[in-house]
Amino acid sequence: MFATIRAIALGVSVAAAFSGGPAQAQTADPLQLKLCDGRGNVPDDVQISACTQVIKSAPSDAAVLNTAHFYRGLTYAQTGRCKLAIPDFTAAIKYDPKDSDAYWSRHVCKQALGDAAGAAADKKAAKAIDPRIEEQWMP
Repeated sequence: MFATIRAIALGVSVAAAFSGGPAQAQTADPLQLKLCDGRGNVPDDVQISACTQVIKSAPSDAAVLNTAHFYRGLTYAQTGRCKLAIPDFTAAIKYDPKDSDAYWSRHVCKQALGDAAGAAADKKAAKAIDPRIEEQWMP
């Protein structure tokens, strides 16, 4: 569910970039945007590289930066690299302080790394934003 919402938000930013709308200064390559959010089931290294390119090319578009940092962090986390994921989740939160998915994902990584207090704080923040967040992340 959250992936769909993020894909829609990313698509809106891309559409605005081509229509001369508010995100006009954004220069991220649409292919890199698509690869970054994982559509098309791309390999992890391709997704991480695409997200990195999006981050470098869209320095003033908070929505795009939030999404790119989130997906790069999620890919790091899903491949067992939580130490690399946490800074991306933190950046995603910086660009959207109400991003419950980023708080939740950072909570999971902090928990995996043994930071119980940090994990609890992020879990609490995620649930304050979205009380159903835990249900959405559980299979």
